Formats: sequence, C-alpha cells, structure tokens
Amino acid sequence: MTNLYEILGVDPKAKSTTLRNAYRKLARECHPDINPDPKAHERMALINSAFETLNDPVRRQEYDQVLFGHAVAVSTELGEERPHENVSVRMFKRLKEHRTPIYSIAFDKETNCMISSSFDNQILWWDEEFEVKRSLRLEGGVVNVVHPIQNDRIVAAGCSESLISTWHIQSGEVVSWRNTPLEWICCVNIAPDGNRVGLGSLHSTMQVCKSTTGEPVYSRSQHTESVTAIGWSPDGQILASGSADATVKLWAATTGRLLETLTNIRSTVTAITFSADSRFLAIAAVDRSVRIFRLGDLELVKTFFGHEKPIENLAFHPSGHLLASVGRDGVVYLWNVLQGRGHGRIEASTQPLSAVAFSPDGSMLATGGLDKILRLWQLEFN
Repeated sequence: MTNLYEILGVDPKAKSTTLRNAYRKLARECHPDINPDPKAHERMALINSAFETLNDPVRRQEYDQVLFGHAVAVSTELGEERPHENVSVRMFKRLKEHRTPIYSIAFDKETNCMISSSFDNQILWWDEEFEVKRSLRLEGGVVNVVHPIQNDRIVAAGCSESLISTWHIQSGEVVSWRNTPLEWICCVNIAPDGNRVGLGSLHSTMQVCKSTTGEPVYSRSQHTESVTAIGWSPDGQILASGSADATVKLWAATTGRLLETLTNIRSTVTAITFSADSRFLAIAAVDRSVRIFRLGDLELVKTFFGHEKPIENLAFHPSGHLLASVGRDGVVYLWNVLQGRGHGRIEASTQPLSAVAFSPDGSMLATGGLDKILRLWQLEFN
C-alpha cells in the first residue's frame, strides 16, 4: 500500500519546505483543470489529503507513529540536533519493603539516595546499597508526592477528595498542616524549593499555597474543566497546569500571571514534567500520547505513542535527552526526545505503575506502583 510520503514523492525526513515544493509540482501536473486524465480528480484528492496530513506537525507525528512505530526525526532550519547515545537497561533490584501501593519516588540530589512513599503514608529512606536506613509513617491525609530539599529535609504533600495535607520533615521532626478547601482537589505538586504547593481542583481552579502554613498565594480559574496535573520548572519560575479541557497553561510561578496556553493536547492531561535544563516540557494525556514541547518557542516537536492504557507519570533523565513514562499497563517506556523514537519498552509489572524517577547521576531508573514493588534498573550509555 502506498504511504503518504510516496504519494508526494518525498523522503520521510523531508522538511516542510520540501513538502510544499513537492505538493506544488504535483498540483501543476495532476490538477483536473489541467490534466485531462479521467483519474486526475481522484489522484489530486490523494495528493491534497497527503499534504494536509504531513504539513501539520501534530498529524504528521501521529501518522509516523502508526507507519513506522515511532516519530521520524526531521531536520529543521536550525540544523540537526545531536542524537542521544544508545542506552542499555539492566534489572538491578526488586525491593519489597512497602506493604501498600507505591505512590511516589524521589532521589536526594546531595546523596543520590532514594526516598519512596506508599498508600499507608509510610516514607522510606534508602542508603547507597538500597537498604532501608529509616522509616516514618505520617499521620493524617494521604501522601501523593515526596520532594527532598537539602540538609536531610523533605516535603511531602497529598490530597484526598476535599482534604489537603503537607508535611515538612527534618532530623525526625515533623511539622504539618491540613486544610479542607471548598473545592474537590484532583492533583498536587511541590515547588522545587519546597516552599509552595500547587493544587488543581475538579472545578477548574489552579491554586498555589505556602507549604508551611497552607496560606493561599494566588488562585486562577482560566481552565474550563478540571485541573488534572501540576508541574514546576526546575528553577521554580514556571508553573504548568494541565486540564480535562485538553490544554496546558504556563504561569509565572511567583505572581500567577498567565504566560501561554498550549492547545495541541487533544485529551485530558494526566502528567506534566520539565527537563532539568527547562528546555523541554513533556505532557501525557488520556489518549496515551506523550507530547514534547520546546519551551524556547513552545513548538510541539515530538509526539510519542506506545502505552496501551493511560499514562500515570513521566520523568526526564538529568541529561534532558531521555524521557521515561509509566502507565496503567504496567509498562515502562524510554523515549529519545531528540531523535523522536523509542529507546525501549520494559514490561515491568502486570499491575499499574504510578511512580518513576531517575537518580541525579543518571545511572539508575526506579519505578513503583500497585504491586508494592520498587524496581531498579541500571542504565548504561554508549
């Protein structure tokens, strides 16, 4: 069967200018007003359809995903980007100390050690050998996310229906607050410095509060449907909110001023993450897609498909070139952001996965979910 690239007579890596030139040439030859061939009308309809699909970056990436199994890396007028190295993944350990489903995984940037939390509000601190060195069960609320800060300090936060909880933990001391807002809270995430918490509600509101007191900093209601995901840029300057209205809004994190709205999402947003250098923004959606936006110009540069069930979480490798996604299908996907292709597919569990993180030195990948097992993989680049 002839594909759309063959219809236009171009290479799958052709730039948009090459597509337009090919289309114009074929239109001059095949337009039924010029070509007397009885099949010219049908031929021109195929050419129009092929061009409309391939000239739209979103539709083209989705078509490439179906045709080739991955998006095709297309050179731009800015030049070819340096491809990321190949990565090999080896199972390192399975840790079964959690007794309930795992909700969150993070790594301490100072020590490279892992911290994890589970449904029963148990937080585990792991040493360099991935042995439990400390355990703490928090009272009240639900822990959805843990975030190491510095000097053995972590901030934990969670939401359960109409209850929001935040904990500051340092040297065994716990300071917490709980609040019952008027709106049903869907998602929560902690700012990089640990001083603020971003919340998303069922009633289309995004709110930022002080993590120490719960005092509101600002609240915004520009989304038209539920706010389903919150993400912070690594420098804490940008807050991203994803919604069931199939948009992601970027806010000035300090003031709450709306900066931009990304609309090429197409379905409810389930997860958001920034690359460590704030160059890329990754967005997962209910249609099982992962879309990569370049923050410099907000261009949609890649769209990945692979998961068979909705995606629960995303994490960028410290290099910013590798992205991991986990979903309800129990599968881990590794994506090469620069080359627009999959690096690997790991069938990790028969049950949903909800947490994923890379170690700060980039050598380790950790996942967790409903089966209560923390899985660790060693990464090698060549």
